[in-house]
Amino acid sequence: MSENVLDLLNEQMNFEYESAYLYKAMSAYTDDLDLDGFTSWLDIQVEEEIMHGEGMRKFLQSVGYKPHYTSISEPKSEYSSVTEVIKEALEHEKEVTRRITHIADLARENDHRVFSFIQWYIDEQVEEEENFTKMLTRLERIGDDWHSVYMLDNELGKRGPAEAPDINL
Repeated sequence: MSENVLDLLNEQMNFEYESAYLYKAMSAYTDDLDLDGFTSWLDIQVEEEIMHGEGMRKFLQSVGYKPHYTSISEPKSEYSSVTEVIKEALEHEKEVTRRITHIADLARENDHRVFSFIQWYIDEQVEEEENFTKMLTRLERIGDDWHSVYMLDNELGKRGPAEAPDINL
C-alpha cells in the first residue's frame, strides 16, 4: 500500500472536517439573515462533511494506517450576500473535487484499495458541485429580489437530514 496515497487521504480527511467548519460559519451568516432554509441546508452540509471525514478515518484505520489530525484554520464569517456564500461554497467544492481526483489518479497506479474506496467520493462530488451550481444560478437570476430569495429559502428548508455514505468498509 502506498504510504503517499494514504497520507493524501489522511490530508483529505482533515480537509473534510475543515469543510464542515467552513459550512458552519456560512450557516451562522445565513442564520443572522433569518434565512432558516439556507441555514438548515448548510447545517446538513456540515453533517455530510463530517460523515465524509469519518468514512475516510474508518477506511484508513481498516488498512492499518493511524489517522492524524491537523488544526483547522478560522473560516471566513462575513459575506456581502447569500450569493457570495454559495459562490464560495461552489469554489470550495471544486477544490475538494480536485483533491479527490488527485488521490484517485495516484491510487489508480499505486493502491487499488484506495482507488476502489475513493470512487464513492468522486461520485459524491458530482452531486455536490451540481447542487451548488444550480443554487448559484438561481441566486444570480434572482438578484436582489428578496421575495424570490425567501421562496428559495423555503424550498431549501425542505431538505432532509444527511445520510451516512454507503461505503463498504
